[in-house]
Amino acid sequence: MSEQGTGLGQRVRKYREAQGYTLSELARLSGVSRSYLYQVESGESSPTEEKLSAIAMALGVSVPDLLGVNAEPVQIPQSLKEFAEQAHLPLEDIRMLARVSYRGKQPNSKEAWRFLYSAIKTTSESEEL
Repeated sequence: MSEQGTGLGQRVRKYREAQGYTLSELARLSGVSRSYLYQVESGESSPTEEKLSAIAMALGVSVPDLLGVNAEPVQIPQSLKEFAEQAHLPLEDIRMLARVSYRGKQPNSKEAWRFLYSAIKTTSESEEL
């Protein structure tokens, strides 16, 4: 197995354990089978982009975080995860929102994230005109 695959598995395990999830819990949250997650963590399998995205979302991190390409991991709050899943947001938008704070605080509900996202989207669309 490649070193990248092994590193990926180690990062998946690290983030899973940091969240306090068992393999079964991560499987339920991500929709990826427990046995496949075990194979990923042990470096026996490399997940598809779709599965990697599902694992990252369930762990509250980004795909680049799992791949080890970010110097500074982004933690995605549970309320943002719920909003992002409901709104089918692209990963780049989720990462952008996860980095936003106002007066040192982030939104703490799906509704607050929806309002913030709508405001940002409206502003960015008007700037493109």
